Amino acid sequence: MNTFIKTFIVTFIICAVYFIYAFIGKESYSPTLKPNNTSINKTVETKQKPINEPEVTICLINADNKPVLVKRKAEINTLQNALTELMKGSKREERLQGAYTEIPQGTKLLSLKDDGDKIALNLSKEFEGGGGAQSIQARLLQLVKTVNAYAENKPVYLYIEGKKIEYLGGEGIYVEQPLNEETLKF
Repeated sequence: MNTFIKTFIVTFIICAVYFIYAFIGKESYSPTLKPNNTSINKTVETKQKPINEPEVTICLINADNKPVLVKRKAEINTLQNALTELMKGSKREERLQGAYTEIPQGTKLLSLKDDGDKIALNLSKEFEGGGGAQSIQARLLQLVKTVNAYAENKPVYLYIEGKKIEYLGGEGIYVEQPLNEETLKF
């Protein structure tokens, strides 16, 4: 019994010391901060995510060759920013979800003119390169659906390097202007 009492006392002392250290000692110390008249010359900048980040809407094509509207972050929600984002192509995350673009890499928006009742898009020559009839029809539909997300029911006219097009691509596919969703469905 003598050994039991010694073990109990030693264990009790160890637990008491640990309790004092853990709950009353250094680990639980939290000083009370009081304001003082010390000025801080260094400004600390913190980046906070805005609650409503601007987004643009663009049109991509899904695995079933159907158009799908996608939201992307942008500085300002404008048609020009949406078209610029569209010309960048599909992002990795979008491709993993089965959305891609038929717009050839390197295509640039050279100008955009909205005169109130119609919209004229001037694209670089890369837009007409590569792909067959279905690819060209899909890229035209991507343009029209992206524009319609901002300017619904306005006729869209397409120019390549400043020239209004009648035929597009290596196969010489006829393009009816103004472009509209009904004539571009496939």
